[in-house]
Amino acid sequence: MNLRPLVVCTALLSLSACAPAPSPIPAEMQAEFQPGMSLDDASQRLSARGTTFSLKTEAECAALVERSPNISQLRPRGGPCIFGKIPLSKTWFGGHTDVILQIVFSADNTLADAHFEEIGSLL
Repeated sequence: MNLRPLVVCTALLSLSACAPAPSPIPAEMQAEFQPGMSLDDASQRLSARGTTFSLKTEAECAALVERSPNISQLRPRGGPCIFGKIPLSKTWFGGHTDVILQIVFSADNTLADAHFEEIGSLL
């Protein structure tokens, strides 16, 4: 009898059972980054949290959203947008957990909408 599939399945289940609780950071950031916040203030707050992010023009935002298979992407609102991530944790076997973010601004460079989501990768 080949026990290898059983061993692999058991190992994967045990790893998933050891997963940490969801991070409070996405909810904290959703509460912090409210409509009307200036682009400069948002950029400073992201930098203070150790966020890796890029600022895109409205045209670049639209192009990225059109190419993305992710239907939860926020549509541009007349101004620039920010895409970024905050590393939360890494495992000894190469997995990691991050908070990904998208923030869209109106033509007057004030925050129009934001989305923060925790994602994890086993490898």
